[in-house]
Amino acid sequence: MILILLFGLFIQDGLALPSDRSLNVGRESRYSGYKVLAVIPNTKEQVSWLAEFKGNPSLNCSLDWWNEPSLPAVTVSLAVNPSCLEDVIQEFKNEGLSARVRIPDLEKVIALEKNYRFLSQLYRNPDDWNEEVYHNLEEINKRVDSLVKTYSEVLTAKTLATTYEGRKIEVVIVREAGPVNKPVIWIDCGIHAREWISPPTCLHIIDRLIDSVNSVDPKENLLAVYDFYILPVANPDGYAYTWSTDRMWRKNRKPNPGANNLQSPFFGWNGNQNQKCDGSDPNRNFPIHFNEASNNPCDGSFRGETPFSEAEAQAVRNGVQQMLDVYGKNKIAAFITIHANSQLWMSPYGYTKIHSVDHDDQMKVMKKSVDALGKVFGTEYRYGPISEVIYLASGSSVDWAYEGAGIKYSYALELRDTGDWGFLLPQEQIKDTASETWIGITAMAWAIAEEYGVKV
Repeated sequence: MILILLFGLFIQDGLALPSDRSLNVGRESRYSGYKVLAVIPNTKEQVSWLAEFKGNPSLNCSLDWWNEPSLPAVTVSLAVNPSCLEDVIQEFKNEGLSARVRIPDLEKVIALEKNYRFLSQLYRNPDDWNEEVYHNLEEINKRVDSLVKTYSEVLTAKTLATTYEGRKIEVVIVREAGPVNKPVIWIDCGIHAREWISPPTCLHIIDRLIDSVNSVDPKENLLAVYDFYILPVANPDGYAYTWSTDRMWRKNRKPNPGANNLQSPFFGWNGNQNQKCDGSDPNRNFPIHFNEASNNPCDGSFRGETPFSEAEAQAVRNGVQQMLDVYGKNKIAAFITIHANSQLWMSPYGYTKIHSVDHDDQMKVMKKSVDALGKVFGTEYRYGPISEVIYLASGSSVDWAYEGAGIKYSYALELRDTGDWGFLLPQEQIKDTASETWIGITAMAWAIAEEYGVKV
């Protein structure tokens, strides 16, 4: 890995070999000199100040907050335009906060990611699936199509919605042949575009479910107990944009009328703020306290015009509605949405700190899940309600799945890491991350199986 990274730097700074076109079309060096800072608030007052500074920055700076201020002693990471760096650090100092540099040059890390993939693919058949690199949308779609064709006895694909740019949002239904009489589990990935570790995790889960069908040990075949609806890329427009144009893009790509007349408080580049004011955050577009989510189109967490105004949120709703129609309300065992990063396993609620009526059961299952996950490679997860583990967040899919669709075990996962790499998780960690997540989800599935009359 070290040799590959060094060679990648050599390529970047010297030879300039032709890079992976899927990461280079129309792309500029947008983040040259951007530094990712890590700040640790020590008191509740400092957490509150950071949250206020994030929402109403006193500086006209390009800031991208990689995670929200949440609790004392929990690190907050943000990417800062080089022209603003000294002023931002001084603002922190004025509040008694110190910042350390986690990533000295964001653009160089993005280039390393691109070159790692290029070198890993250099002598491989481009048609062979490689679990050790990130894949663009075209490759993921081709992989899904191939799996559905090859394993048609257990896989089918259904279109749930069409995006603003005309892409299909497709769910993969994984189930053994026979009557529809098992409980069903929903899993979606990639609703936030830049969280690249999420889609390969969903694809790994599909692979493991296929492999487990022929397992000698019944406990290794979850399809003997459950059906699955798995959505590998919930935000295909945004994901494609992160490959072609802006690696750090979070939202979808639907334009916001009038947004170009607004001033973006976050993460513009090269002085042009307007392009960051398009798009909405699909994970704030659900009708659970929707009006309390951000109404600023230039915010990375902009809620959208109205509940379910975005195709990506519609796709999740439509998929869950299909499950309700086919299986019935009492047979939807779990709803899982997979994000990155911070290593968290979270339950409702996000919009309030009041515990759900199922809080105790949700906590018991989460503990079993993170314990099992942690035994694989020692990865430590924190768990609990969204509003307590990270921050208050309205309009989320987890709160809607629990409160709106009545799914008791509704969870949001934040995969690796805890901030060193953030959304740029090194590709040599893809397989391990996906593997440990599969073990955690398996533990969750068996933990709730008894509620459906399955003896474990």
